[in-house]
Amino acid sequence: MKLYYNTTSPYTRKVLIVLHEKGLFEKTERILVDPWSDPAAFHGAAPVGKVPALITEDGLALAESTTICDYLDTLGQPSLIGPNRWEVMARVALAQGVIDAGFSAMLEKKRPEENRSAVTLERHKRALLRIAGIAEVRDGRFDLGDISLAAGLGYADFRLPEVDWRAARPDLGDWLAKVSERPSMAATKPA
Repeated sequence: MKLYYNTTSPYTRKVLIVLHEKGLFEKTERILVDPWSDPAAFHGAAPVGKVPALITEDGLALAESTTICDYLDTLGQPSLIGPNRWEVMARVALAQGVIDAGFSAMLEKKRPEENRSAVTLERHKRALLRIAGIAEVRDGRFDLGDISLAAGLGYADFRLPEVDWRAARPDLGDWLAKVSERPSMAATKPA
């Protein structure tokens, strides 16, 4: 398999954590790309121009982090979705909101100040805080829902340190600190 990735993407981090947890990291060729430079060689794998993108052993091009993770989960054990598929996928979708809100806020912050929308930026930050406020975590569990949430919260810490999601959810901060000790989390921390 080939994975096109970027080291700071929270979407990529979710996939990289899954590769580590499934024991597939070393079996996957990783190709670092800057999707913002729109490299032509990347278009075959990701016509949309976004990371991550995975080329399977059969040559199938998969885009979108949850789709890629769902595919990777079919490759051996342990299952990160398990028999409670829809409960896990509901948590994945909620956690994807944390990732999307954080990423969108970061994009808004990168705009020239005169073009930046404070309303849009605050909307994304409020969404992140709302989701963090209701996210459900459980000690001893680290499935795709948890992986997605950890990637999203880690990205918020990395790019949006001014968003104090821990103030309302110190338990969630404790949970993130604990799961961040996992080798898959430590190996994929953005820098």
